[in-house]
Parts: sequence; C-alpha cells; structure tokens
Amino acid sequence: TKKRALRYVAAAEKEWLFPERHLPSTHWPNFGDGFLFMPEPRDLSMGGEVVVGYKDGRSDAWNEYGQKPWEEGYKDEERFEREAAALERFKLEWAVRQGPVYRGTSRHFHDKLDGPYVTPDEFHQRDLERARELRKRLKRKKKH
Repeated sequence: TKKRALRYVAAAEKEWLFPERHLPSTHWPNFGDGFLFMPEPRDLSMGGEVVVGYKDGRSDAWNEYGQKPWEEGYKDEERFEREAAALERFKLEWAVRQGPVYRGTSRHFHDKLDGPYVTPDEFHQRDLERARELRKRLKRKKKH
C-alpha cells in the first residue's frame, strides 16, 4: 500500500504505518498464502438486492453489483447461479485449507462467542466430504 500510494497513507496509530518493523519478511505473497486480506467466506452469502424508499415517496433499487433495475443484467439468473456455485466451491476449499476455526469472522454472526467461531465437527466433516466430491467431479470434467 505504501509503495503504491500516490500521495498519503494514514493510520489511527503511527506505529501501524510500519508493519515491516515486526515482520521477518515484507514479501507479502508469503503471508496468508495469497489470502492475507480475504474475508472469511463462510460468513458470505449471495444476493444483496437493496430497495430504498424515501420520505417523499421516491424509491430506488440496486442489485448486488450496483446495477439499477433498468440496466442490462440486473436480473441475470445464469450469472447468479454461476457465481453462487463459485462461492460455494471457495467456501469448501477454504474449509479444507483453514479448518473448522473461522478467522476474522464477523461478530454480527457470532456475537455471543468469547473466541473465534468453530464449526461443529459433523458440519466440518460434511464440508470436507463435499470438497472431495467436488474435486473428483472437476477432475472427471477435465478429462472429457
């Protein structure tokens, strides 16, 4: 971020501007295996159409991509299905890589916890099995 900044970089604490002082390396791809700032995908869901009504009687709406109802692609079911499937695949791969413990998870979803959310073992095992099945299906698809 600092190297690419055109003018300013800010932080609430001056020390936060210098993480390299506390790291063994500043080769960022080494951190998080390419997923350093990735949000916990198991907290994400597809969709997100927003409809707003104003006091003067007007209304407005946007889909999850910021498109208005009259714009092409506003209700694109094929795209939705494709991206929902991609998100589900990523959630399964994440469960394999990350394990049952959620990282950086939203307190909005798990506000009564003292620590990180942990997927119950039976659900985690189901996700691992679904990931194995998905990998097999994708391998068969590649062969054809």
